[in-house]
Amino acid sequence: MCKIERVEKLTVGTTAQTVGVHGLAFLLQNLSETATVYFKEKRDDNKAATASNGYAVGPGKETRIPLVALELSVVSDTASTDVRVLILDMG
Repeated sequence: MCKIERVEKLTVGTTAQTVGVHGLAFLLQNLSETATVYFKEKRDDNKAATASNGYAVGPGKETRIPLVALELSVVSDTASTDVRVLILDMG
C-alpha cells in the first residue's frame, strides 16, 4: 500500500535545490513545456544535480516508477521551472 506523505511544489532554476525525502519513495513531475529537469541522490557524493550527472526528465514528463532517496537534488536547464515531487510512504 502507498500513502501520500506530501507534495513538494518547486520553482527550480539553474541552481540546484535539495528536497529532503528522508528515505521515502517519490515521483518527480516536470510541468514545463520546454525545460529539462535533472535529478540525483545527493547523499553519497554530496554533489548537486547537473546536466552532466543527473537523470533527465523532459518537458511535460514524469518518473513512472517510485524511487527512494534521502536527499534529492533537482536542477533545470531553464529558470523558473515548475516541478512537483510526490513523496510516498510505501510501508
